[in-house]
Amino acid sequence: MELLEKAALHWDQMAARPDDRPILRWWESPTLRKLVDENWWRATGAGNAGEYIRRKTGRESLGLGMSIGCGTAEDEILLLKQGVLDRLILCDISNEQLDRAMIFAQEQEIDANRIIRLNYVDLSKNYHEPLDLIYWRHSLHHMFDTRAAIKWCRANLAVNGAIYCNDACPPNYMQWSETVLDWVELYRKSLPTAYLVSPFDRSTLMSSRLTPPGIEHWKAIDPTECADSAGIIPAIQDLAPKAHIAFLGGCIYALALEDIINNFDEKDEPMLRNAMRLDHFMAEAGMNFYFACVINRDDFL
Repeated sequence: MELLEKAALHWDQMAARPDDRPILRWWESPTLRKLVDENWWRATGAGNAGEYIRRKTGRESLGLGMSIGCGTAEDEILLLKQGVLDRLILCDISNEQLDRAMIFAQEQEIDANRIIRLNYVDLSKNYHEPLDLIYWRHSLHHMFDTRAAIKWCRANLAVNGAIYCNDACPPNYMQWSETVLDWVELYRKSLPTAYLVSPFDRSTLMSSRLTPPGIEHWKAIDPTECADSAGIIPAIQDLAPKAHIAFLGGCIYALALEDIINNFDEKDEPMLRNAMRLDHFMAEAGMNFYFACVINRDDFL
């Protein structure tokens, strides 16, 4: 539990960060987020998570859902509003994140009685009732044993239940291969110098070559960060071979543009579209940061 307490403190602090900080990640840039959303729509054939779940399961409503590592849970709460779910269990080790989720639910006029709030789900035991939908949104990669987590999901699904994943699948603790780092460097070197200005010190430039922080760095900040993320795709392919996995790329938009995205704005959309083309090429070659899939119970062996 000590490791989880460290992770909970980290995510409480992340949720409380000031709004006026520099833009450092793709989801903080409206222009790049729009392009990443378009990429998600093309890869999944759906306009949002609810549509994707309905299309893949063939069901309009799935009853009881559980989101593990839900964060602020906007997407999950919208499933209640859209009628995809009747009830929702929100689970997160961060109380700050859960508080924000409940505020969002209130803003969406969702009856609080439809939501159960938990800090922890014991994956060594079955939940006390079958689950129609188990929802992983950028949280499965925080599990210490991702294969065991997927097997727990299979054991706890209702007869026609499903698992939704919109998650990360990088190497464990994001120890990227030299091949990926070479492509990232090639892209960053192609940019005009102005786009490499550091968001932390505007008088300096960021390096074209990324040096990933070591494993101990991640363990000190958040021991759960990508602890077993490399095991996710092999586990799905082995345990649920009929499930279709939509690979979403990310080595350019999430890795190469990390921190320097602060130097791009709306006028740079053509440049960012070119970045997404390279990202797609890398994804096709098997270099992916993210993926999405819906796994129906009958997809499992």
